[in-house]
Amino acid sequence: MQSKKSSHSTNIILTRRVIGQEALKKLAAAHHRFVRKRRDGRRVILQNCMLAGLDFEGLCFAQAHFVGCRFTGAKLVDADFSRARLFASSFEGADLTRANFERADLRAVTFDKAILNQTRFDQADLRKSGVFGPSVHHDVAEFQEIRSSFRNADMTHADLRKARMKHVDFTGARLEATELRGADLRGTRFTGAELDAVDLDNALLHEADLRGASFENMTPELSGVMATPLRPIDALTLQRALHRHETWLESDGKQGARADFSAQNLSGFDLAGRGLAMISFAKANLKGIDFTGAVLAACDFSDANLRDAELSRADLRGALFTGAHLEAARFQGSRIGVLPETGMKTTFPDGFAPDGGWHQWSPGYDR
Repeated sequence: MQSKKSSHSTNIILTRRVIGQEALKKLAAAHHRFVRKRRDGRRVILQNCMLAGLDFEGLCFAQAHFVGCRFTGAKLVDADFSRARLFASSFEGADLTRANFERADLRAVTFDKAILNQTRFDQADLRKSGVFGPSVHHDVAEFQEIRSSFRNADMTHADLRKARMKHVDFTGARLEATELRGADLRGTRFTGAELDAVDLDNALLHEADLRGASFENMTPELSGVMATPLRPIDALTLQRALHRHETWLESDGKQGARADFSAQNLSGFDLAGRGLAMISFAKANLKGIDFTGAVLAACDFSDANLRDAELSRADLRGALFTGAHLEAARFQGSRIGVLPETGMKTTFPDGFAPDGGWHQWSPGYDR
């Protein structure tokens, strides 16, 4: 392993390298001596390097620099990155259980689908930041603003006290007993996230997007900042709205009124067999709802939380699920495909394949 350093340098600087496990051990040893302030120690500075799949368990890289590096799928259990600079790096799919990022520079860093159980981010800087990337013409660099992201990450018992997280993306993340006391969460995105017993005392939540998020064991005082209500809609109010909607459908819009449950909380309701075509459930909390056999043709479920939802035998022709959260949702025997005479087709998030759905319209099926 070669490094760019003079005989008097206190740094090991590597750029655009693929780092192997043995090289990582040597870097960790040199950096640990630096942290302990030994004369033969060297600070590790890596730029745009590939570290995917490596084992960092228990290693100390406190105050190191990993700028624009890729840690995809790496094992970083109990690793120490406190006060490190990790600007524009990616930890997608990595295991960061009990890792330490206290006071680290994590601007424009990606933690999508990562395991972050008991991970420390207290007083870390996770704000969005500008980076240069390829332009559409691929001949000049283009300046882009990138959010730090925890999309679909498991953040159980993670510690983010007093962290700077303005505009961070927590879409679909699981936050259970997560510490967010005193954190700056202005403009953050929690669409479809699971918040259970999360501590938000003294957190800044101005302009945070909490639509479609699920809340359990949260203090009622927070309801004023929640875009999606903390508690489910009143059952009587729901039934009245559905009755008006069914009348609207049966009369071709001449009577009743079309229902709109955008950004509402309908979690856990039993709506099996109901006629619900053309309703907007965009960014709604529908966790655990029962739509068994319901007519949901041309409904809008974009960015909705449908975790553990029952959609078996439902008519989903022409329904829109773009950005929806569908973990453990059941689609056995559902009708999926083009809605006749409209050209509208069932649209799921990229990469999602419903289990057990009927992927084409059956001419003999009509309600």
